Amino acid sequence: MRLLDWSLSVIETSASDPHTWPRAKKWRAVAFGSCHTFISQIASSMVAPALPYIGKDLGFDQEVLVMEMILSIFVLAYAVGPLVLGPLSEVFGRYKIIQLSMWTFIIFNTACALAKTKEQLLAFRFFAGLGGSAPFALGGSVVSDCFRPHEMGAAMAYYALGVIGTDWHWVFYVSTIIAGLLTIAGTFLFPETYRPYLEQPERSRTANAVTEDSVLNKLGPAVMRPFIMLGTQPIVQAIALHMAFIYGVLYFVLTSFSSLFVKTYGETTNISSLHYLALGLGFIIGNRVAGNLIDFSAEYLQKRYKTEHKPEYRLPICIPAALIFPLGLFLYGWSAEFSLPWIVPDIGIMLFGISIVIISQALTVYTVDMYMIYSASALAAVGVLRALAGFGFPLFAASMYASLGYGWGNSVLAFVGIVIGIPAPILLFVYGERIRTKSQFGSG
Repeated sequence: MRLLDWSLSVIETSASDPHTWPRAKKWRAVAFGSCHTFISQIASSMVAPALPYIGKDLGFDQEVLVMEMILSIFVLAYAVGPLVLGPLSEVFGRYKIIQLSMWTFIIFNTACALAKTKEQLLAFRFFAGLGGSAPFALGGSVVSDCFRPHEMGAAMAYYALGVIGTDWHWVFYVSTIIAGLLTIAGTFLFPETYRPYLEQPERSRTANAVTEDSVLNKLGPAVMRPFIMLGTQPIVQAIALHMAFIYGVLYFVLTSFSSLFVKTYGETTNISSLHYLALGLGFIIGNRVAGNLIDFSAEYLQKRYKTEHKPEYRLPICIPAALIFPLGLFLYGWSAEFSLPWIVPDIGIMLFGISIVIISQALTVYTVDMYMIYSASALAAVGVLRALAGFGFPLFAASMYASLGYGWGNSVLAFVGIVIGIPAPILLFVYGERIRTKSQFGSG
């Protein structure tokens, strides 16, 4: 707790406090975090429409399970990487961890394009995912490092903004080139934002405020913290389950795109990949809606109830989003089942994308707002189940659609979404503060 004690007592106007930085410097940090996260997310999913080409070239085009694993194994690494990288950033700072991880991503993502066997590609995709998991895990913490609670909603929206041809190798080359340029620029322009780390040199020059613990003694508790939080914090558990479900469904649906529009609508693989634009449009709309309403909701409820800011005031926006989630799945599934014009399933998938972004941004801001100095560990704990679901759900997508069809297959997911998505934010809003005040990690 000594770390928390001194962090609350430092001078507000200290240059090592990112909250007091010029806005341009804050936004530069968020921009790099956003761009790194964007590239990582793109690398995780943009391979989906190229899977038929990859399978044909490497000789596994008839092995459906392998093709699904090529997509989802990248996300499996998201379950492993943040558990170590998040806590390490609370010891060594965000900058070093993000930069080293991005170079890991660049090396192994390039290796994916050079893979000659399915085994090589699976291994390289996993290690590329480990590197790419750092900005995904730490981006939200960079936002909380730089912005005060009433500013975090809009800043998180910009952070969250984070052409495929017949030669699948360029799927990996393009993302590697962009990531390389960003990482090189970040070496010189991406500032360290973690306040306790920034304060360390200053503290060592002044009073004996630095703890006597060695780096190794600090690493043990730091690395164990996400596991402790996942095992002991009811709020982390609830958010982790909710996020796991919506991200699992996202990757579940992604696996159906190619077969749906190629087999049912008779499109070429290249043309079918254009339908990802509908999902991307939903992400953009959801991002802008969430960015505007998360802070507005918090400020409105603070004034209405005449209280100080509470993290729970971020949650009401999740309720309408939880209604849009099943609506999008119903529309996508049944329009595909009856082969309605392609624009109808595209509208459904756009609504689905809107809901996912609104829910995930609100829950991420809530998590960061609640755990603050330990936000990287909290997000790592949440990310474990989310990544495991993103890996696991696609593995049974083909068999489920084969058994139930697109209509009932997506309806089952929609019904589960109603059961989970609507009560969860309500229960957190009602009971969250009571649970939070008893937490050893929460903002109290």
